[in-house]
Amino acid sequence: MYQLPLVVIVEPEWPTRSYLRAELRELGYEVLAFETAEEAERSLEHWGFQPSLLVLDLSRSGSEATVVAQLLARFPDTPLLVIASPLRALPQHVQRRVTRLLRRPASVHELVQAIRELVPPPFIVR
Repeated sequence: MYQLPLVVIVEPEWPTRSYLRAELRELGYEVLAFETAEEAERSLEHWGFQPSLLVLDLSRSGSEATVVAQLLARFPDTPLLVIASPLRALPQHVQRRVTRLLRRPASVHELVQAIRELVPPPFIVR
């Protein structure tokens, strides 16, 4: 049975979260989008989903460091796209795991391009 790539997004800003989810679904990805890492971690644990890619926006202060560490530990082999502030250093445990790093400001288009490079879309888009 064919399974679509599952992209899990943690993005506190609802417009970015909504636009990104809509565009990725249009490209054929399965998408789970959450406002916080805690929501993502709890849902993924409960449902047992295995993401193809984790997208974490860590550009805000107080980015749930403990929960982010748990989420990354749960999926040690899953590629990680991090959106970070140019003014804030990333924690060491995140730096070691990052597959791709984008600095704010990053557009939805840039995020989609990075996701497509890390996990190619399941269908050819014309």
